Amino acid sequence: MRKLVFILFAISFIFHSCDDGDIILVELEFNQILELCGDENSQNYVIYDTRIDPFESLTLLFPGSDTNDLIFNPPTNPYSESFTINTNSIRFNYRIYDGDMTNLICDPITPSDITIFEDYEAISGMVTSTSTFVDDDNDGVPSLLEDINGNGDLEDDDTDGDGIPNYKDADDDGDNVPTIKENPDPNGDGILDDAKDTDGDGIPDYLDDDDDGDGVITRYEDENSNGNLFDDLAPVSIVPRFLDNTATDTFINDTFNTNTFIRTVTVKFIVENVSIEILNTDLINLGTYTGILEFKN
Repeated sequence: MRKLVFILFAISFIFHSCDDGDIILVELEFNQILELCGDENSQNYVIYDTRIDPFESLTLLFPGSDTNDLIFNPPTNPYSESFTINTNSIRFNYRIYDGDMTNLICDPITPSDITIFEDYEAISGMVTSTSTFVDDDNDGVPSLLEDINGNGDLEDDDTDGDGIPNYKDADDDGDNVPTIKENPDPNGDGILDDAKDTDGDGIPDYLDDDDDGDGVITRYEDENSNGNLFDDLAPVSIVPRFLDNTATDTFINDTFNTNTFIRTVTVKFIVENVSIEILNTDLINLGTYTGILEFKN
């Protein structure tokens, strides 16, 4: 099951509408924290924005489906979906309340002490979502620096040949020692010229499958085969076998640790040609959502 966590940003809207030739200005300034109700197991998604002075909300409801799930976990980059507001399954509302509605929008049981005293619903309009994503293994090496061959394509850099490009591989050299624990950037300045190189062979440990240069690949120095190379020390040694070039015993282990990487999904919603009783406007930039997904392989 995908786990979606949304980090959201602030925007404001200014709408203009016409009524019998007069221009009516409706200004909705949301110091916006956009949130989501629903997930891939829900009947509906609701994205919404609220403010508390006065108490107002903008909500967009649309059905959950295999297609709409892809909005938050796009198969391509970018990925777009469009749907038409119909006052039934796809609804866009501007509401005014007499109190804090924070727990009202997602709660199926309406709090008895909160009243919606103005509810304006769009009768038409088109919603377009555009989703983009950035993958990162959070291994201490910026993705741009994982372009080993320098051709601008991160997908064809796979040091350990495991089918996972380095920028999505938390263990770039496949030695079962996570890249971030091999000190690729000890001073944290984003420049890897100080990356740890235990055996001094010119290959930093995070890209070297034999860190200590003893002829035994690092993965084969896991004496207890638990996937943690740091708890395997030769007798009387004070450093792990994989960093001790005098410890040359071999313990065959071809089981690789699970790889985890993070996908940051950004979704922008645009509502066009929306018609609500108090406004008509060509375009509403509803907002931008950023979701965090975790993948394991």
